[in-house]
Amino acid sequence: MTSRRKSDLRRAEIIEAAAAHLIEHGLHDSGLRAMARTVGISDRMIMYYFETKEALVSEALLLISERLAAGMDAALPKSNATARQALTALSATLQSAEAQAVMRLWFEIIGLAMRGQEPYAQTAAMILERSEAQIRGKLRADHKHRAREVLSALEGEVMVSLLRGI
Repeated sequence: MTSRRKSDLRRAEIIEAAAAHLIEHGLHDSGLRAMARTVGISDRMIMYYFETKEALVSEALLLISERLAAGMDAALPKSNATARQALTALSATLQSAEAQAVMRLWFEIIGLAMRGQEPYAQTAAMILERSEAQIRGKLRADHKHRAREVLSALEGEVMVSLLRGI
C-alpha cells in the first residue's frame, strides 16, 4: 500500500470518527482535543491531516449529510409520490435514536448558520438545497412545487418531537 493510500485511509478514518463524535456530542463539545480523543490520536496529528478544525468539521458534516441523503433516498418512494406520501415516508425514517441524534446536530448547525458562522452557513445551505431537490425529484409533477413545504413540515415535526422528548 502506498503512503498516499495509507494517508487517505487514515484521513477517512479521522473523518468517520469526527462525524460519530459530532453526532454523539454535538457541536458544543467539538473541540479539537475532544475529537482527537475520540479518534485516538493527538490534536497535533489531526492538524497533519487537516489544515484547520473547521476543515475537519466540514468534512465530517459532509459525510453526515451524504448519509442523511442516502437514508432519505431509501425512504422516499421511487417517484410519483404525493407531498403527503413523501412526508409520511420521511417521518418514519426519523424515529430511531440515531436519526434523532443526527437531527439534534442538524438543528445546532442551523442555529450557527443563521448567525452566519462558517462552515455551518455553507453546509446548511448545501444540505437544504440537496434535500429539497431530492424530495422534488421523487414527487409527481403536480406536487413538485411542494418540495420545500415537505421539507419544512418534516423539520418542524422533528423539532417538536425532540423538544417534547418523544
